[in-house]
Amino acid sequence: MNTKNTKTIIIILLIIANIFFIYNRIDLREKTENISSEMVDDAVNILRKSGFVADSDKIPVKKPSNPIYEGIYSDYMFDNIVKYFSGVSDDDLKELGYMVVPPSDRSYVAGEYRFIFSQIDYFKISIIEKSYIDPDNIVSLEEETQIKTKMLLENVKTGIQKNDIKKAENIIRDFLRKYKTQDIKLGFEVVGFSYDNNKNTERVLINQTVDGLPVGSHTVYIEIQNDEVKYFSGKWYFGEFVEMYKMPLLDSVNILFKCLQIDGSTVQENGDLKEMYPEYSVIQHDTKMFFLTPSWRIEFESGVSLSYNMITGVKKIN
Repeated sequence: MNTKNTKTIIIILLIIANIFFIYNRIDLREKTENISSEMVDDAVNILRKSGFVADSDKIPVKKPSNPIYEGIYSDYMFDNIVKYFSGVSDDDLKELGYMVVPPSDRSYVAGEYRFIFSQIDYFKISIIEKSYIDPDNIVSLEEETQIKTKMLLENVKTGIQKNDIKKAENIIRDFLRKYKTQDIKLGFEVVGFSYDNNKNTERVLINQTVDGLPVGSHTVYIEIQNDEVKYFSGKWYFGEFVEMYKMPLLDSVNILFKCLQIDGSTVQENGDLKEMYPEYSVIQHDTKMFFLTPSWRIEFESGVSLSYNMITGVKKIN
């Protein structure tokens, strides 16, 4: 008996068995983590008959597994924003008074910045260098930010280098790091960028992210001069998350049928599905507590977009 050949055959059989085992593990994981292509194709055909045109390659197949996060506002958090960004001491912070800005915003001046916090929507925060803002006209700051944001999105220039955007990202990241206790799960992505040569100013629109997913309502308009953030205004959460929950979530196909059920007329009026992706939506819990819940964002070719809660399927009202 040729012992050497027998060993070789056994090794080959073991390798084949191992490959088969690995293949089955991968196949099982794919079926567990993803919607089957047959299910997607069936859904596409049924939706099309009801007037909802959605190509299968635009429907995400990965089943969502994102957690729910619970956050909290506190005066301590807003005090820290003023302290960390302005550099004032704890003693100086205690002496700072604030000016009430109609309808109910609070405005502080500390260090090189003016800080404006909304007492209606706690996420609305502005941190603006004093030279950038007219102290007699801060009532119109929100409207000014909206105009600046609209102009940025309408006048995005072609030929912008990736290095320019990367440099702006690094400047913004360093700026945000001034707030030393922001939750590590929070981040941002650039969704708009332009450069004004005449004023040597970079204008950037960023979307806050959690675990890499965008928070649907949290965008901030930023202006950078001489590698420093001079204007930061929009919706942002600077705090930490106090709890995390896991719950069963509706996949993309189920949400598309929910969309058709809830907003059938909107679907038929706005054309084909352009894009669909997961995001986080804010749900107010009580006065100073909130949940960030996973949602599906559905965008149509017309430009209309809708968002649905992954837990309940309920549409988010903007």
